[in-house]
This record gives sequence, structure tokens and C-alpha cells, in this order.
Amino acid sequence: MNQAQDFFSLLQTALSVTAPIFIIISLGMWLTYTKFINQEFIRVTSKLIFNIGLPVMLFTSTSSQDFSQLINITHIALILITTVVIFLAASFSAGKFIQEKQEKGVFVQGAFRGNLIIIGLALCVNAYPEKGLAIAALPTAVIIIFYNLLSIYTLNASLHRQGFSLKKNIQDIIKNPLIIGIISGLLINLIALPIPKVVVQTSNYLTQMTLPLALLSIGGSLNLLQIKQNVSPAIMASIWKVILCPVVFIILVLIWPIDPVSTGVLFLLMASPTAGASFIMVKAMKGNSDLAAKIIIISTFMSLFTVTLGFALLVSTGLIRV
Repeated sequence: MNQAQDFFSLLQTALSVTAPIFIIISLGMWLTYTKFINQEFIRVTSKLIFNIGLPVMLFTSTSSQDFSQLINITHIALILITTVVIFLAASFSAGKFIQEKQEKGVFVQGAFRGNLIIIGLALCVNAYPEKGLAIAALPTAVIIIFYNLLSIYTLNASLHRQGFSLKKNIQDIIKNPLIIGIISGLLINLIALPIPKVVVQTSNYLTQMTLPLALLSIGGSLNLLQIKQNVSPAIMASIWKVILCPVVFIILVLIWPIDPVSTGVLFLLMASPTAGASFIMVKAMKGNSDLAAKIIIISTFMSLFTVTLGFALLVSTGLIRV
């Protein structure tokens, strides 16, 4: 009885981390459904968040934390290995769930590419207000670059397209505002350049605005009407992303232990649902964007339960500390 009560208490703790994130996403869906906000609002908000809000937030975090704690090769290695394992396993298993060979890359990308920048970071900040963003920033930057390269490879391979320029996409990665924000913050931190108080205060205001707006935009972009038929591949890709990906990560942590707080932060990143950017890339390459959209929607709703239960279980075992 006591054990049940203890787990119920841990479940409440986990819900305090995950529920606010998904409530705001649901609010975004409802506001769009009632036409309180529209697609133009979402487009402008997303542009503001991507080009200003998130880069400033990541710059502030990386420029103000202890430099020696920001760069942790073990953290980066763990998430890279996890991603490679999921990528390879999903690639080998895709044939069992995908009838059209051209859809294999869409399935595989949906299985490994997580929404780290918005949902992942929001979960980290909610669970660990002081350390979450600092621990997550550099691994997130590295894995975003890796995500893009793997996505280009797998989509090109399944679609048999050569016209989607690798060079252009590498240039886009270099010019990515999020990457620029993190690298700029690291350089400022490395040379120990003091940041004026007014800049810090302004960036704090932007940070407080950014994640709620980003979550509203995600909710507003989700369209449940897109889930109509042939959802089995989307469900399987979602299982890879929100269940098997964090499981692989935890197995690696058992082999290659890290501290409980870092385990919690990286678990939340690895357990995040499929990224909206996967839909954008599939659309640009003229792949099955309908399947990509279904994976995003299903994985997002599944993650409310998988992240909450997983976080509670890991806290109960001591692998994660809140």
C-alpha cells in the first residue's frame, strides 16, 4: 500500500512536469478550433519564436552558466548513440510497416527526430528551472545538426531524389538562428565577457514569453481531422519515438552512468515527440506529408502518457532526481 502511495505521489510529481506543457498545447488547439487564433497568427508567432525568442533564450543560458559544465562529451555521446540505434532499427523494421518504399524515409525520420527545441526544452525547464536549459543546450544543438543530416540521407534514399541539395542544407544549418544563439553564448562564456544587466533582464522577459507562445503554436498546428485512415505506420513510428527511443537511452545510461539530474534532462529530450520540422522537410521533398503529419500528431498525444509514466518510474528507481 505504501509503495502504491509512493508511486502515486511520484506520478503527481511527473504530472507537474508534463501536464502544464500539454495543457498549453491543448489550449492552442482549442483556440484554433474556436477561431480565436488563426494560421496567420501561428505563422507570425512561429517566425518570432524561431528567429528571436529561442535564440535569445539559448544564448542567455549558454553565456551565463559555468563553461566547464556546458560541454559534456558523455551527454552528447549518449544522445547521438541513442539516435543512431533508433535510426538503424527503424530503418530495418520499416519494411514491415510500410507498403510504399517511398514512404520508408518518412517513417524513419518520424521515428528518430524529436521535438527538442520546443517540447523537449519546455519539459526540461519545467522539471529543472535552474539547470535544465544549461544541461540541454549544447546536446540539443549537436543533435539538431545530426537530425538534419540523417533526415536528408534517409529521405533522399527512399525518394531516390538527388535534387535536394546537401550543400544548401548544411548552409541552412550553419545559418540556423538557434545554432547561432548557442555558439554565440558559448563564445561569450569562453572569453568571460560580462553581459550588461539590462540585456540579461530583457532576455529573461523574452524567455518567459517564448516557450508558452511556442507551445500554443504547436497546439494550433495540430489538426486531428488529418487522422482518418491507414494510421498503423504512424502509430509504429510514434512508438519508436516516444517509447523505444527513451528506453534505449536508459539502457545506455545503465551501461554508462551519468548524474541523476542530467539523466532526467536528457531523458526528457529523448522522450519528446516527433518534431514539426519533419513535416516541413517531407513537404519540401514532395514526400508523403500526410504520413509525416499523422506521426507528429499521434506521437505528441502519446508522449503525454509515456513521458509522465517514464519520468515517475525513473524517479522511483533513483536514476532520475527532481
